[in-house]
Amino acid sequence: MGAPLLAVEDKEPIVVRLETEARLLPLYASHWIRENPGFEAAYLDKLEKVLRFDLGHNGATALLPINGENETLASKGPFDHLSSPETWQAQRIYYVVKAKVSDKKLSLRLMTVNANANRAVDALPLTGDLAQDRRKIHKLADTIHKELFGKEGIASTRFIYTVKYQDTSKKWVSDVWEADYDGGNPRQVTRAMGLTVTPACIPAESGKSSGSFLYVSYLNGQPKIYIGSCNSQDGSSKRLTLMRGNQLMPTVSKQRDKIAFVSDITGNPDLFIQPFSPESGAIGKPQQIFAAYKATQGTPTFSPDGKQIAFVSNKDGSARIYIITIPAPGASLKGIKALLISKQNRESTAPAWSPDGTKLAYCAMTNGVRQIWIYDFDKKEERQITQGQGNKENPAWAPNSLHLIYNSTGNSGSELFLINLNQPQAAKISSGSGEKRFPNWGS
Repeated sequence: MGAPLLAVEDKEPIVVRLETEARLLPLYASHWIRENPGFEAAYLDKLEKVLRFDLGHNGATALLPINGENETLASKGPFDHLSSPETWQAQRIYYVVKAKVSDKKLSLRLMTVNANANRAVDALPLTGDLAQDRRKIHKLADTIHKELFGKEGIASTRFIYTVKYQDTSKKWVSDVWEADYDGGNPRQVTRAMGLTVTPACIPAESGKSSGSFLYVSYLNGQPKIYIGSCNSQDGSSKRLTLMRGNQLMPTVSKQRDKIAFVSDITGNPDLFIQPFSPESGAIGKPQQIFAAYKATQGTPTFSPDGKQIAFVSNKDGSARIYIITIPAPGASLKGIKALLISKQNRESTAPAWSPDGTKLAYCAMTNGVRQIWIYDFDKKEERQITQGQGNKENPAWAPNSLHLIYNSTGNSGSELFLINLNQPQAAKISSGSGEKRFPNWGS
């Protein structure tokens, strides 16, 4: 039997250095063994599919398809046996995963082929509740990822988004929902009965999960910013401020001490900062931080240190991405210089700053279709990430600064897709009716 995987406190993780950023290491996960499993086959199929999705979309491993030859290798001998490393090396397979369900418990064996190292998970209890067991599988996938690469995985994270649909009176409404990172366990968290857009997670305190968020509602006509909670039983929320005019596109600094948003209170859609506390809400008066004559500003996003903001402005013609340093309270707006980022494309919107500060994701019109692009601060380069038909918009970063969720609009509506910078093949993760938009990643 290999060393335990879920209780490795005194062992150094097996860290594999990727030779290039985009290299995915081949992993073979055999079909689950089922010995008196205690669950219907269809239920176990769903759980196995969750683990395979996690292993195939983590941005580090390439999940190989199940085939007869490798199934034979994996099934030789007792459960603890995974065949010789040389056998797997001959097929250039780096990792092997073998799982078994017996008496409502999941056990797993993991081989790192080149190091001839085995790890084990024994008797992880399954409940029969799909939502609970999905999360256990996600946690297991993240544990494997941490063990292999020394980095946190994202399988246990959740994100929020909006779903737009027609109510019984044929009126268009939308609400905020949350889901697992792969789109599973979707759950409605607001019931505003009006148009709701651009939700933004309030970053969690260290060691805790994000539960609160901001969003914009048109329930009373003018768009206003509200604070909601994924933990609310009735979907209730409260206004952020009683500020006049339209307030749009809120975002929260990583330090949880300020909110950036757009307001036309001065007669033009400009950028504002609102001092903030998650416990007490808005603090004092908002501060205008950028204005441009007869121009529209939009979709601000904070740098991870909370000192800069990237945003959209059409001050030089078409919409483009700019960055400013947040001015001190009371500073003159005349001296603020905006740095142009999106030079390759002129119709660029919805910037999102990666949590590690190294990149900006945004969408831009590319050959007649809106695609997701990345600006790399280190290389000072822009590169296109997505391809194909359907307008792709509103990119949102995962905590690992590798994965993105975005919405793509086509003839069949608007759906959500998951992609990562090492694996450009996008995976559709949303399901059900309604138009899904404005994803925003929690923790």
